[in-house]
Amino acid sequence: MNFRTGLFVNRATAFLCLLMGTHACLAATTCRFVTGGGVAFGPYDTLSASAVDSTLNLSVSCDRNGGPQSVSVTVSLGLGSNGTSINTRRMAHSGGTGDYLAYGLFRDVSRSSTWGFTPGVDTMSQTVAVPNKGSASVTFKVFGRIPALQDVSAGGYNDSVQVTLTP
Repeated sequence: MNFRTGLFVNRATAFLCLLMGTHACLAATTCRFVTGGGVAFGPYDTLSASAVDSTLNLSVSCDRNGGPQSVSVTVSLGLGSNGTSINTRRMAHSGGTGDYLAYGLFRDVSRSSTWGFTPGVDTMSQTVAVPNKGSASVTFKVFGRIPALQDVSAGGYNDSVQVTLTP
């Protein structure tokens, strides 16, 4: 997964900085991914009637130097390099055979709520309390699934999904 981090600025602080015209007003809170990586599904059996599930923990750390204590952190997931929508993500065969292995990324353990990039619709948000001049972390779980009985060639499959962190 590709990661983009966001910079959080309290709106009141930003407005005050504009009025004061000073460089002393910097972002009150910054957040960044501290762990991530890829969803590792493991082996896939084309003849098995069972889906293959996997979970990924995305950890976000926020640091605060003034501004509000509670910070809303939102993570969104892009389509992937081979998908046409968040509901049709696909991994491409690494050997260039033209085969694609469908998979999904979800916000819930039952794998019924697809994770996407439309704020308030299919993204995931959590509020984290960050102490002044301190830091706090929050973890987002990504639930992955490869549906069963896909007729694909043997070999490795991969995709690249952009992960974005925003206020």
